[in-house]
Amino acid sequence: MNIRTELFLAWRYLRPKRNAVSVITCISIAGVTLGVAVLIVVLAVMTGFTDMMKEKLLETTAHIQIYDYMGFIKDPASVISVVEKNGASAMPVVYKPVLIQKDERFVPKGVLGIDPLKVNKKFNIDENLKAGKFSLEKNEAIVSDIIAQELNLIVGDKILLHAPNKLAKMVKVKEKGKIEIDEKADMYLPGEFKVSGIYSFGKYDFDKNIIFTNIDDANELFGMPWGSASTVYVWTKDPFDMNDTLKALHDALPGKAIMSWQQINRKLLGVLAVEKNMMFFLLIFIVLVAAFSITNTLITVVVQKTRMLGLLKALGSSSGSVMRVFILQGFFVGLLGTVFGNALGISVIYWRNNIMHSISRTTGMELFPKEFYFFNELPAHIVTHDLLFIGIISVILCTTGGIIPAWRAARLDPASALRYE
Repeated sequence: MNIRTELFLAWRYLRPKRNAVSVITCISIAGVTLGVAVLIVVLAVMTGFTDMMKEKLLETTAHIQIYDYMGFIKDPASVISVVEKNGASAMPVVYKPVLIQKDERFVPKGVLGIDPLKVNKKFNIDENLKAGKFSLEKNEAIVSDIIAQELNLIVGDKILLHAPNKLAKMVKVKEKGKIEIDEKADMYLPGEFKVSGIYSFGKYDFDKNIIFTNIDDANELFGMPWGSASTVYVWTKDPFDMNDTLKALHDALPGKAIMSWQQINRKLLGVLAVEKNMMFFLLIFIVLVAAFSITNTLITVVVQKTRMLGLLKALGSSSGSVMRVFILQGFFVGLLGTVFGNALGISVIYWRNNIMHSISRTTGMELFPKEFYFFNELPAHIVTHDLLFIGIISVILCTTGGIIPAWRAARLDPASALRYE
């Protein structure tokens, strides 16, 4: 038989008819379709989650952060000068933990002291304001919508910020763990701030914890030297290609700790990469199960078509030709399942948030709580490389599933097959 005849027979055996074998074939195609669709959806969501996490990280932090081992940078201008000579831009910030007080409620948060003249070019706070205005004059603060809801704040409200390092100076720890109030300590007063604006970056962990103030107010609040900074934030032209800049800064600033955003978040990014690989490894077994069902279907076809196969071999068809017929049939099942699976998976990704909200309304259960996943919507990003890889793997597995029945058909003896004809 030539290849056209083999393709014709493989497709003819695959065409649905009203018998049990056709039902099993359709189930096999459906199994491959579901397996491919699940793989596409899961990998797209994992890729989208990783991409959005990187996007939000870059939106809410610097590409590179420079620290001083003594705890603060006394002269950030000199550091910024070095950074700018290496083709990057920089800004001094003060980032430290605080206790925010509203009435009698105390909640731990973090203050990010910034230069209001430079920050909007980096953080885009103005674009993410939900209420009020971007203003960080003396004793003004911008809080997130989550903090505002947590403490029942509106624009114009007053809050108190307590610096833990100043509170700690008022307490002495003596021998055997005894604690005493240091009466000689300086009088401590918290900083009083007016809420000038309410922002939302859409990244839950950042929005839940960060309060923006003027860097001078932050220095005064934490008792730091005037004009100093706890960190210098650096922005480069390409946050994914900073090796040359990092090396140059390490050489030019030997007494400073310099870390990129990937290094600071390496555990999180590493976990996301491992999760994506593990998801693929586990879910590929769905396609593998479908391949086993293809093997079962084709074995049934071989048994049903014993006389026809015997006749083909008696007419001169080689064992290789007969074998290729069934391998091609497995290939067709895999190809059809992959095409339908791609269509189903892409459709689910396109309507993912509508589907998620519908299920949430029906069950009364939130499927994607932002408290755990940091985002308000389910992210997804379909990568062509992933689609091709999933398609190739599924077709190979399904084609491999036809080898055993093909080998059995090839070994069929024509005389035995036609003995009772």
